[in-house]
Amino acid sequence: MKRRFLTIMIGDTLRAEREKQNLTIKDIEKGTSIRSLYIDCIEKGEYQQLPGEVYTKGFIRNYANFLKLDADAAVKQYMDENHPAAAVAAEPEENSTMREEPPKKKAAAFSTGNDFRQRVETSHKRQNKLLLVLIALIVAGGAVYLFASEGGSGVSDKKPAQTAAQSSGASSSASAKPVPEKKNDGVEVTAVFTDRCWTEVKADGKTVFEGTVEKGKTESWKGREKVVITAGNAGAVELKLNGKELGKAGKTGQVVEKTYTPDGEVSADQGRKDSKKS
Repeated sequence: MKRRFLTIMIGDTLRAEREKQNLTIKDIEKGTSIRSLYIDCIEKGEYQQLPGEVYTKGFIRNYANFLKLDADAAVKQYMDENHPAAAVAAEPEENSTMREEPPKKKAAAFSTGNDFRQRVETSHKRQNKLLLVLIALIVAGGAVYLFASEGGSGVSDKKPAQTAAQSSGASSSASAKPVPEKKNDGVEVTAVFTDRCWTEVKADGKTVFEGTVEKGKTESWKGREKVVITAGNAGAVELKLNGKELGKAGKTGQVVEKTYTPDGEVSADQGRKDSKKS
């Protein structure tokens, strides 16, 4: 059974429980894949030494889960201690996100997978019609050129026949040109969870999900321009981008942040720059 925390600092709570279970910092590092340096900083409350806010919450959640403590309460206590105003403001939104299911139904432009597929099929049909019109114009242009050549010169019948054959071959060659690949209409990220994992997802700058997803679940999030997913246990998450397999998000116990646009994955540095701009 998970335990609730007393009104002491979260770092003290985690350290006390670790010592109660006769575990060393190295034991925690081995069990969670969190570096000993970061574990020591968490226990001392030196959060400025950690990579960032998202990583700090992920480390605390994994640490608490390993000790069989209430991970949600641990993260909330951290927020209350370090960002009391933000924690109070975010509480209603977090409760509605965690308890009302599913938040992704609120999206209008990408409400369901069927809607997305219908958009793609409609676009393909439009492209096919344009291609047929283009082929017809090329054939008609070749015929006009052939008739103009026959009327303007006194050459034998064989040469116009050859010209027509050449024009037909040119038309076939033009029609055989590959159609430019269509860019993806928006971003759809699908996550398959092979183990329990804390996850945060932002679509177009707005947090659409934050919570712990259980093993065996499959979740999908969509956005127009960008989807950012942060996983507290990257080895437990297998990702797809617009239906394309991307593999695991990272190593077991690793906290990672992935940014995706219609053109593909964006590097971590670029993703942070874009987040600052937005």
